[in-house]
Amino acid sequence: MQVQSLTGQWRFRRSEEEPWNTGTVPGGIYTDLLENEAIPDPYDEDNELDIQWVGKSDWTYRRTFDVDQALLSHDRIQLHCDGLDTVTTVRVNGEVVGETENMHRVYEFDVTGELQEGENTIEVRFDSPVKYGINRADAYDYDVPALRYPVDQPARSHIRKAQCHYGWDWGPCLPTVGIYRDIRLVGFSGPRITHTRTKQEHFDQAVALGVSVGIESTATADGTLSVSIAGTEVAESIAITSGEEEYEVTATVEDPDLWWPNGYGDQPLYDLEVAVETDETTHVETDRIGFREMSVVREPLNESDDGEGFRFEVNGTPVYAKGANWIPTDALYGRVTDERFEDLLGSAVDANMNMIRVWGGGYYEYERFYEVCDELGLLVWQDFMFACALYPSDERFLDSVENEVRDQIRRLGNHPSIALWCGNNEVEEGVKNWFAEHDHHEELADGFEQLFLDRIATVVEAEDPSRTYWPGSPSSGDEEPEPYRTDVGDIHYWDVWHKGAPFSEYEKTEPRFVSEFGYQSFPSVELLRSVIPADQLNPTAPLMEHHQRNEGGNARILSRMADHFRVPFDFENFVYLSQVQQGMAMQTAIEHWRRLKPYCMGALYWQLNDLWPCASWSSIEYGGDWKALQYVARRIFAPALVTTTETDEGLEIWIVSDETESIEGTLNVRWESLTGEVIETEQVSVSIDPQESTRVVTVDPETVIGERYAEAYLCADLESPVESYPSYDFFEPYKHLDLCQPSFDITVDGTTLTISADCMALFVRLTLPGTDGNFSDNYFHLPAGEERQITFDSNETITGDELKQALSIRHLRATY
Repeated sequence: MQVQSLTGQWRFRRSEEEPWNTGTVPGGIYTDLLENEAIPDPYDEDNELDIQWVGKSDWTYRRTFDVDQALLSHDRIQLHCDGLDTVTTVRVNGEVVGETENMHRVYEFDVTGELQEGENTIEVRFDSPVKYGINRADAYDYDVPALRYPVDQPARSHIRKAQCHYGWDWGPCLPTVGIYRDIRLVGFSGPRITHTRTKQEHFDQAVALGVSVGIESTATADGTLSVSIAGTEVAESIAITSGEEEYEVTATVEDPDLWWPNGYGDQPLYDLEVAVETDETTHVETDRIGFREMSVVREPLNESDDGEGFRFEVNGTPVYAKGANWIPTDALYGRVTDERFEDLLGSAVDANMNMIRVWGGGYYEYERFYEVCDELGLLVWQDFMFACALYPSDERFLDSVENEVRDQIRRLGNHPSIALWCGNNEVEEGVKNWFAEHDHHEELADGFEQLFLDRIATVVEAEDPSRTYWPGSPSSGDEEPEPYRTDVGDIHYWDVWHKGAPFSEYEKTEPRFVSEFGYQSFPSVELLRSVIPADQLNPTAPLMEHHQRNEGGNARILSRMADHFRVPFDFENFVYLSQVQQGMAMQTAIEHWRRLKPYCMGALYWQLNDLWPCASWSSIEYGGDWKALQYVARRIFAPALVTTTETDEGLEIWIVSDETESIEGTLNVRWESLTGEVIETEQVSVSIDPQESTRVVTVDPETVIGERYAEAYLCADLESPVESYPSYDFFEPYKHLDLCQPSFDITVDGTTLTISADCMALFVRLTLPGTDGNFSDNYFHLPAGEERQITFDSNETITGDELKQALSIRHLRATY
C-alpha cells in the first residue's frame, strides 16, 4: 500500500473572475483570507458583522501534485478525505470524482482511472453553506425550527455541519468552508484494512478481546488475519473476497493492567496490531486501546426509590462524574492545534475532573483530543452532532446521518475514554417544549423518533453494542420525551442563570445526573483589551455587548453582583467580581449535588472552554488562562470534599469521598474573627467509608459567635492523606462583612511564593501581567497570619525577582 499526502499549500478563490490566493490545507476559508489580508480578524471589535459575505459565497480550492509510476501500479487508488466542510464537488484532472454534503463524514472516492503519471490537478468546489441550508429549507415540506441567536444565519438544521458555525449564545457566526482535516491518496493491490472494532469480555485474570476487521480487497485471495497485543498473538486463515467484508478474531490477554478514569487508577494503553497478509501483500494497522469494562447503571437505589439511578461504572466501580462541557477550541480551523487540546485537557485533570462532555453543536473532535483523554483518564460523554433544533426526516437526510454515525463510531470506538454515545443536545426539549405548538409538531415528533430512536440507535447497536446509547441530553431515556424529570436520567439545570433564580435554588434540585448548568463571567481584562478598544470597556458598551451573545447577559451579571457585593465603579474590579460570582454559583451547585451522592452521580458544568474572546460560562478563557471557576473546580472536585449546608437543625458539615478506600483523619473546625481572633476550635476524628457522603457534625453559629455575624467565620478543614481543601462559611452577604484592608507579606523562592496577610483577605487573586502561565491556587481565602505557598507554572522563563516585581494582587476589600 502507498499513501501520498495532499496537505500543504493550495490555491483558492471566490469566483472564476477573481485571482487565485495561497491557502493552507488542513485549514479553513477564514484563516486563509486572514493570511491574505482579505478580511480583518473576525474576533476584533465587531468585524464579524462585516464578513458575513464569506459564508454566503462559493469557494474553490485547487492544487497540482505529481504522481509516480509506483502509485499508478496499484490495482486501486482512493482519494481519502477525513474532513470536507461541507457541500463540495471534487474533481481530479477536470473529472468529477465525488460530491459531499456532510462535514462529519469520512469520504473515499475511487480515482484509479483519473490519475496520470506526472502532474495532476485536484479541485474542490465548496458551495455556500448558508445558501445550501436555505435552499434545502425552501424545498422541504414544512418549516423545521431551530433556536436563533443574536448574530446568526438561518436553516442550520438542514445541513450536516457544525451547528455553532451559524452563531450561538457564546460564539460568533462564521459559517466556514474548507478541507479541515487530512486529505490523501491511498493506492493498494490486494487486501487492505479499512477499520477495526474491539469488544471486551472480562474474566478473572484475563480479557477476551474480540476484534472485528473490515477488509477491502481488489481480488479474491487466501490470507491470514493476525492480531498482536500485550505479548499475545493470534492468527487465523481467511478466505478474502473481492469487495469489502468484515472478519473476526479473538485474542485472550492474560492479566492485563486495567484502564481507569482520573482519580481511580492508572491509564495503561496497549498497542493493538492487526495485519492481513497474502502471498503478495501485507497491510498492518496499529491502534492504542485500554482494557476496561464500561457501563451506565440505571436502577433504583433501594426498594423505596420510585425513580432510576444514572451512574457510570468502570471495572465494576461506581464513578461520580466530575467535569465540564466541551465546545470546539476555536471558531477558525486554522487556529486549532494539538497543543491546545493538551493544555485544555491537562487543565481539566489539574482541576480533578474525570469526564468531558463533547457537546452536540460542534463537531466530532480531532484524533489528538481523544488520545489525550485516553492518556489522562478523562471519560468522554460523546454527543452526536445535533443541538437545540429539530431536524429533517427525509430519507436523504437520514441516510446521510446513518453513514455519519457509522463513520464516527468506527473512527473513535477503540478509544477507552469514550464512555457513552448520546443522540443529541436538547432536541428532546425542542420536541417537548420549545416547538410544542408548531403547526407540524406531529411530523416533527415522528421525525425525532425516526432519527434518534430508530436510525442512530440501530447503527450504534450494530457498530458498538458494548456502550450505552442515550437518546439525548437531557433525557429520561423513555421513548416519550421527558427531559425535565429529575428522578431518572440526566438534566440540564438553567433556572439560576436564565430565569434569574438565586444561587440557593440549586440546593432545592435533586437530580440523578446534571450534564449542563452554568453561570457567566467575563474573561480577563487583558483578553478583552486585545479585541475591544479602551473606550468601550464598559459592561453596557456596544462592543462589550457584541462579545456577549446571551441576550441581557451583561446586565444579569451586574444585577446579581449587587446582591452579593458592593458594586465596583472600576471596570477591572467588575471583571474580577464577575469571576468570583461565577465560582460562587458553581460551588453552591456542585457541593450540593456531591452531597447527594449516591442519589446524584454526576455534575458536568457548562462550559470548560471558549472558542473566541467573550463573556460566557467558561472556566478557561480563550487563550487558555484560568478564570476563578477553574481554581474553584479544583477545590470542589477534590477526592475528599468538606462542605456545609444550612438546615433547621443548624449548620451541617459533611465530608464527601470519591476514594475507593476509607478515609481516616481529623476534621478541624475553627471559629475565628476576620482580624484573626480565635473564638473556638473543635477537632473531630472521622472515618469516612469508601465512596460515601457523610454528615459529620452539626453546629449552631449563634451559640458560638452570638451577634458577631459580620465579623466572624467558620473554617472546616480535613486533615488526612487525601487531597481536600478548607471550607469557609460567612454569616452575612460579602457586601455586609466588616472586612479590613489587609497588608501582605510575600517571599519568593524561584517560582514559588509564600504569602500571608495580617487580616482575612477574601478571594485573593494573583496575576503576572504579560506572562503566560497559571498559579497552583488562586481566588483563595487567606486567614490572618496563615501562610500559603503558591507556585507559578509557565512555559516562559521567569526569575524570582521578576516574579515578585511583576506580581499583582487583588482581593475583595480592594474593590471598594
